[in-house]
Amino acid sequence: MKKALHNKTTFLFVFSILLTLRGFAQTTFTVGDLNYQVNDDGVSVTIISSVGGQGATGELNIPESVNYEGNDYAVTAIGDNAFLYGFFTGGLNIPNSITSIGDGAFAYCCWFTGDLIIPNSVTSIGEGAFQICYGFTGNLTIPNSVVSIGDFAFNSCDGMTGTLSIPNSVTSLGPDTFSYTAFSGITVDPENSVYDSRDNCNAIIATSTNELVTGCKSSFIPNTVTTIGLDAFKGCQGLTTIDIPNSVTSIGADAFSFCYSLTGDLTIPNSVTTIGAGAFFYCSSFDGTLTIGESVTFIGDYAFRNCSGFTEAVSLAVTPPELGCEPGWDCVVFEYFGTPTLTVPYGCAPAYQNSAWYDPMGWNGFYEFIEAEFDAVSETEDVASAVYPNPATGVVRIEAEDIRSICIYNISGQKVFEGITNGDAFEYDFGKHKAGVYIIVAETPKGTETKKVTIL
Repeated sequence: MKKALHNKTTFLFVFSILLTLRGFAQTTFTVGDLNYQVNDDGVSVTIISSVGGQGATGELNIPESVNYEGNDYAVTAIGDNAFLYGFFTGGLNIPNSITSIGDGAFAYCCWFTGDLIIPNSVTSIGEGAFQICYGFTGNLTIPNSVVSIGDFAFNSCDGMTGTLSIPNSVTSLGPDTFSYTAFSGITVDPENSVYDSRDNCNAIIATSTNELVTGCKSSFIPNTVTTIGLDAFKGCQGLTTIDIPNSVTSIGADAFSFCYSLTGDLTIPNSVTTIGAGAFFYCSSFDGTLTIGESVTFIGDYAFRNCSGFTEAVSLAVTPPELGCEPGWDCVVFEYFGTPTLTVPYGCAPAYQNSAWYDPMGWNGFYEFIEAEFDAVSETEDVASAVYPNPATGVVRIEAEDIRSICIYNISGQKVFEGITNGDAFEYDFGKHKAGVYIIVAETPKGTETKKVTIL
């Protein structure tokens, strides 16, 4: 009895596999130049490839429906990598039956021409769907049906030079969706609940976080933006100047990398604390002064690598910001930088000299540090302040309107005091410290003032 049950179970198991294999074989077919797979609903199909594969040429017209063995199927999806590396030399026509465009569906189809119109039936565009389709020479139309656009979806589609319009339906964008593009402007539908283009800034901003997600060559950064996101302007063609407002506290990795057209000076405002890896990598056309704000505490690897055009560099930070070198590798934050000389606050040269900022050859850092007395560095209003007596032997009085906090550093950049206070004056006794030069940083609502005092 047990043997009979065993044999029956084995038979049913094998039979089910045969049915599955038979069903699988029947789910794919070819009509014309395209290969299809029947979807689970049994009445629609996904395009899985072209018969010509990578050798497919000419204009690509995707049908709305196909007939196979007497059955009509609606063409509703373009599968992952369906036309990867296709050599199409004309336009692309996508019918209104398509609801999804898969990952890499048209990636590296470099020779498409004309406009790219996504039909009003599509709800999702996959990762890298049109990556490196630089042959499109017209406009990109994204309809109000699209909800999500994957990372790298239109990366390197630099032939599209019109205005990029994000409809109110889009709620998900990858960070690298529009890198290496040349859009003349960007708009976001005012009804969009996730993204906005406030103040006609020609950029995409995440409304809830105030993070600038994507910019273009005509963007400006509103003073309500707090973060410039990962890859926000990466490879942005035609971007020649950028003004970072003092509302920004962090600049993401590769935010401006490969922006070859940026020229002039670059000022990192005093509000910024972190600069991500590769943030300005290969911005080789800057030909003025790089000024790094006093609040910067961390600069990621490659951040200013190959910024070979800068003629001057200034760091207002009393303590050298940490350089985020990759473990096991040489620190290349400033490799191939334009100048080997860095100007730092008075009394701070030894601290920079003894840090990762120093490179005796000047190939991967700076070998000369020049000290300078910087004026008040408030981004809004001048801070009226005084420090006396100076020189001093003991108690020093610090005066400024509505002092919020005080930090004091020795000549090596080490913090010897930090305190929260209030009022217009603060006194500190240097009697317990060694003779030398000290840097006093006073924070007020109007900005931050840096002063030096000599202790005898």
